[in-house]
Amino acid sequence: MKFIKAIRLNPFKSILMDKKMRIRVFPKVHVGMIRCGAIDVFGRLNLGNTWPGLGYYESQLKVESDATLVVKGNFDIYSGFLITVNDGGTLILGSGFINYRCNIACFNRIEIGDDVAISENVVIRDSDNHRICNTGYVISKPIKIMDHVWIGMNSTVLKGVTIGEGSIIAAGAVVTKDVPSHCLVAGVPARIIRRDVSWKN
Repeated sequence: MKFIKAIRLNPFKSILMDKKMRIRVFPKVHVGMIRCGAIDVFGRLNLGNTWPGLGYYESQLKVESDATLVVKGNFDIYSGFLITVNDGGTLILGSGFINYRCNIACFNRIEIGDDVAISENVVIRDSDNHRICNTGYVISKPIKIMDHVWIGMNSTVLKGVTIGEGSIIAAGAVVTKDVPSHCLVAGVPARIIRRDVSWKN
């Protein structure tokens, strides 16, 4: 694997800015950055790691012009990911992990809190990308995932959603509306099926 010592990465500054190993880049990870894009790491980021005894998928991270990826704590993103922070977007990661083959597309702002567990094949996207010709239609809205949230495999989180602290998104759910704290939601579109839930790793 490759090791990068960094507090901040961008194409025009040295990545050797800290004695600590802030970012670990595992095999088959491709990182693309465009001028004025930046990665700010205050904790530690593992990009493309895998579970013991398993191999690696192709993985891609792209940070475009005036876009920022911020890592506040310690965060693991497992192999097979496709993460794009598009022009002017901000992706904020607190602490926790994202399992294999996640797809995160940030056009506006996506914020993920602390102690978050995101399962395999999850899609998080804050833009529709194609415009619907209705009065008042907004193509992109921020997403906020609060602390200690568990998002089940094959789930989708769409624009404008806030997921409250301690909530659980069931496998295969499509989240189109806000989820209150400590709720279990499931279905397409997702709806509350249980309140006052708790969970632990």
